[in-house]
Amino acid sequence: MSFLTSRYFAHALLMLTAFIWGVSFVFQTTGMKDVGAMGFQFYRFLAGGIALLPLAMMEYRKNPFWKQQDNISRVNVLWGGLGLGVFMFAGSSLQQIALHTTSVANAAYLTTLYVPLVPVFGLIFFGIHLPWMRWLAVLVFMAGSWMMTGTDLGQISYGDWLVVSSAIFWAFHIMLVGALVGLTKMPFQLAFIQTILTALFSLIVFIIVDNIDLMLAYAVLPDILFAGVLSIGVGFTLQLVAQQNCSSSAAALLLSLEGVFAALSGWILLEQDMTAMAIMGAGFIMVAILLVELTPARRIKPSSD
Repeated sequence: MSFLTSRYFAHALLMLTAFIWGVSFVFQTTGMKDVGAMGFQFYRFLAGGIALLPLAMMEYRKNPFWKQQDNISRVNVLWGGLGLGVFMFAGSSLQQIALHTTSVANAAYLTTLYVPLVPVFGLIFFGIHLPWMRWLAVLVFMAGSWMMTGTDLGQISYGDWLVVSSAIFWAFHIMLVGALVGLTKMPFQLAFIQTILTALFSLIVFIIVDNIDLMLAYAVLPDILFAGVLSIGVGFTLQLVAQQNCSSSAAALLLSLEGVFAALSGWILLEQDMTAMAIMGAGFIMVAILLVELTPARRIKPSSD
C-alpha cells in the first residue's frame, strides 16, 4: 500500500478538511448578515459546484457516475447521490440558520456531536463494531466537547438546538459518503452532485422566503468564495477522497477538529471569548484524535480501520 492510499494520508486530508471547515464558520457568520442564511447558503454552494465542475467532468470522462455494472448498483448509486444532497442540505440549513443566534465556537462544537452518533448509528443499523480504543476516543471527545460548549443546559439557545439537530444529518451524511466512495470510487462526481443538489434546494427555499439581490451578494463575495470554493469545493472533496481509505467512525473523530479550529478563528477574527475550560476541552479533543491514530488498522465486523 502506497502512502497516498494509506489511512495516515487519509487522516491528514481529513484534518486539513477540519481546518478549512473550522475557519469557514467565521465567513458563514459574517457573510449571511447581508444576504440572509438561505441566500448565503445558495451562493456558497453554487460557487462550490462551479469550482468542482471541471474535476467532475474529467472524472466523468474516465468513469461515468451512472455507468455501473448492473441495474441494481446503478439505482443504488443514483439514490445515494440524492441522499447525499438531502443530508447535506438539511445539515447545512440548520447549521446556517443557527448562526443567527449562536456563536461560531458553539456552532462548530455542537455540529461535531456527529462523532458519537456515527458509531452508534453504525452499530444499530449496520452492525459495525469498533475497537475499544475507538470507543474510548469517542468518550474523551464527548468530555472535551462538553467542556468547550459549556455545562449550563439552561443557557443553550434556540440556535444551539438547531445545530444539535443538524448533527444527526451530518452523521448520516458521513456514513453514506463512506458507503458510496467505496462502491463507486468517484469522489469528484459525488462531491459535485451533493453540492449542486444542495444549491438547488437552497435556491428553492431562498426564492420562497426572501428576495434575490445580486448587489448584496456581490458585497459579500469574498465570504462566498471562501465558504464556497474552499469549504465546499475543496473541503467536501477532500472528505470524499479521504473516506476511500478511512472508516466512517475515524473520519467523524478527525473532522471534529473543526470545532477547535472554529474556536481559534472566532477568537482571533471575531474576538469571541475562549475560556480556560474551552481550552482544556480542546486538549481533550486532541487526545481523542491521538487515540484514533493509535488504534490498530484492522478490520472489525463488517469493516473498520
